[in-house]
Amino acid sequence: MIDANKLLAKHRLVSDQVSISEVKIIIDQLNKTIENGIAGDVVEFGCYKGTTSLFLMRVLVEAGEVAKRKLWLYDSFAGLPAKSEADISGLGDEFKEGELAATKAEVIHNFVHANLPKPIIKKGWFSELVEADVPGRIAFAYFDGDYYESIKDSFRLCGNKLAPGATIVVDDYTNQRLPGVARAVDEWMADHRNLVQNCTVTDSLMIIHLVL
Repeated sequence: MIDANKLLAKHRLVSDQVSISEVKIIIDQLNKTIENGIAGDVVEFGCYKGTTSLFLMRVLVEAGEVAKRKLWLYDSFAGLPAKSEADISGLGDEFKEGELAATKAEVIHNFVHANLPKPIIKKGWFSELVEADVPGRIAFAYFDGDYYESIKDSFRLCGNKLAPGATIVVDDYTNQRLPGVARAVDEWMADHRNLVQNCTVTDSLMIIHLVL
């Protein structure tokens, strides 16, 4: 198993949109996916500057998995979309349309600077993507879309491609400033109870393990 603490001690985070403890959880979950022999690629919906993306690739490299599975990244690279009614929070309007914008070139630069293999990067709003934009089999998925429709679209795009025993990690599940995330996750799990082996919440993350 790749030591998450050693990776985090050696490499800095390239943005402040995810915490060290959350990255450790994500690393550990990908480790378990690999150790359990779950076949398929790794996808991340909402990569921003590539903070978690870099660590996902580091795990694949150190585990000797880069020849077996690919890392796919998805982002609009135009910042946040407009909120839907499901995303309105009584705690304030902290997140606004266009915020958290990064560029595809910036993500590529971060991978080159880290001397890591380049991932497959798909640019576009999640609502505009189709299943053909997603790999045929997914072993591990990380959803960081922030809003209700973005998380719903992430499930829509990946739902038919998830391998038996796959893991889905969703950011901001407990973030009351982003209530649409939990709503989208809860709706998907209610409609797919037969696929879910177990789910746990750690920090802000919802971790869903599918049945083998």
